[in-house]
Amino acid sequence: MGNNDLMDEEERRAARHKRRVHGQMIAYAVLLLFLVLLGVAGFGVVSLVRQRMAEAEAEKEQEVVVEVAEPEPEEETEPEEVVTGPTAEEQFDEYLTTFISGMTLEEKAAGLLIVTPEQLTGVSVATQGGSGTQAALEEYTVGGIVYFSRNIQSEEQFAEMISNTISFSKYPLFIAVNEEGGEVSTVLNSAIEVADVASNAEVGESGVADEAYTQGMTIGSYLAALGINLDLAPVTEVAVSEDSAIADRTYGSDAQTVGTLAAQMAQGLQNQGVSATLKTFPGTGDMTSTTEDGAASTERDRESYGEYEFVAFKTAIDAGADFVMVSHLTASNLSGSLDPVSMCESVVTDILRSSLGFDGVIITEPMTYSAITEYYDTGDAVVSCLKAGCDMILMPSSVSEAVDAIVEAVEAGTLSEERINDSLLRIYRVKYADKLADFQ
Repeated sequence: MGNNDLMDEEERRAARHKRRVHGQMIAYAVLLLFLVLLGVAGFGVVSLVRQRMAEAEAEKEQEVVVEVAEPEPEEETEPEEVVTGPTAEEQFDEYLTTFISGMTLEEKAAGLLIVTPEQLTGVSVATQGGSGTQAALEEYTVGGIVYFSRNIQSEEQFAEMISNTISFSKYPLFIAVNEEGGEVSTVLNSAIEVADVASNAEVGESGVADEAYTQGMTIGSYLAALGINLDLAPVTEVAVSEDSAIADRTYGSDAQTVGTLAAQMAQGLQNQGVSATLKTFPGTGDMTSTTEDGAASTERDRESYGEYEFVAFKTAIDAGADFVMVSHLTASNLSGSLDPVSMCESVVTDILRSSLGFDGVIITEPMTYSAITEYYDTGDAVVSCLKAGCDMILMPSSVSEAVDAIVEAVEAGTLSEERINDSLLRIYRVKYADKLADFQ
């Protein structure tokens, strides 16, 4: 091979090398460019990832943790009060209160008294309701009249006397008698022929409640026919001792039996339109003398009465008797006083009214009993009984003195007119009981 051939070969070899180097450079450049692009992309991805991670971390740091608080207990609210109108009883009381407010103080004072026709008119024995009765009722508007056998000559005469008396009165009257059944019975032991009824002692021996109810129904029937609307019975005392002065007038010595039978008689009376009077509170069942004859006292205390009479009276009270009569006996261990219990708030109000729950009319024993007349002035005794919580005064020795004493006590501020109004409200709830239906 000549020199020219060698030169051509060398040139070709150099050209091929040059092309290979150029190709490699291009390949390297492409590779470099790829790597650069890949690095840029990777950096971007990494940056993007890092950015996203940073944002997530920031969001996590800024995330507000919301605590789920325990629900606060709803505030208890009183149920909405249903506004209703006044009850029938409330409307009735409002009506009576308005009625009472129209009375003068003198009329109110007289309205607390139940008197005999003789005390009212001044005659020795009253047997008719005439002009004298009319004039007396115009002067003293008493709350009621109580009659005895001396006032009865015949059924016609007695019925007419009662009818006339009622017609003369400005205000409704209680027309009262003592009709226990047995020995102490005004009508039964008079000239009027009525159905005979068993005595309390006889009914008590049987212990049958229906017999006591029949006793009350029978008595109530013939009393109502005469115009009588208040019976000062039944006896609700317990014969604590065998020699008790009232043993033959009671239903017996078992307190619960006495209470049940007295309740039944009271219901029988009142079902005939005749108010019943549970008597005589707190009880004289251990005493051999009565307040009618003079001062009478007992050493019994609240525990003893609670075992006997309070059981009987509570049973009969719960049956709905209209009246309870309070005694003039002295029971210092019960009342804490040497005064008759009729003058003791601790007995009349605290025990009878509050503890035993009696909300009817509380009436005294007759104020003509020696336990009062021998030791107390009429006016003072009347006011003391009212202060103690009694609503009605039975048979004060003098109508005028009783009325004057009540009026003077109110004017002097020793007895409030509100106290009198409270008693009159209880009285007129009974007198106008038939009007309650008008408000229902």
